[in-house]
Amino acid sequence: MTKSQFNIKISKDLLTRVKRQAMMAGKSLTEHITDLVTKSLFDSDYQNNDSNSGTRIKDIEERLLSLESIVKNREYLSKKPKPFTNSEAINCTNFMKGVFNKEMERRNSDDKSQAFDELIYHIKIYDKLNKLPSDRLREIMLSDNPIPWTGEELNDLVGEDKNSCIIRKGLIKWTGQISCPSQQEICDRGEELLALF
Repeated sequence: MTKSQFNIKISKDLLTRVKRQAMMAGKSLTEHITDLVTKSLFDSDYQNNDSNSGTRIKDIEERLLSLESIVKNREYLSKKPKPFTNSEAINCTNFMKGVFNKEMERRNSDDKSQAFDELIYHIKIYDKLNKLPSDRLREIMLSDNPIPWTGEELNDLVGEDKNSCIIRKGLIKWTGQISCPSQQEICDRGEELLALF
């Protein structure tokens, strides 16, 4: 391998430390600096490849989930929506409570009442008919072991259109998570989806 000269300006203190390191390693200053630069480049390439792979995989997973959600939504929207069942209402309860708790954790917040007040503000933006049973939602979000929503309660809240759940919309607005699963996915899979949210 041919060698080239490479001049750099460093502080006297740093030069002294590098020379001392080279002597202790039994190397010339040139050998020692070459080894340091080579190791630094190798470590940097390794970290970049490793983090790029992880990032790429995560991006692909997110894109697949988004596509899956779009396909499911199209299938769901092409049919006449069916009312919430009690099992779907339980899944919705578990999902919304899980999202609430995850968002509190993300914000490093211990004040459930304040977090609930912030959430309710975002939900009320969508509550044009003042249908939201706020006390019932407070009980679900703040209680450690709440009685889940019933299908009838959620049907009263959304009327004919299951996709217009104001609680889901408020959670999306409050968390800033625009890639939220569809309402039907939440009904079908509940808290299973929290790992993806």
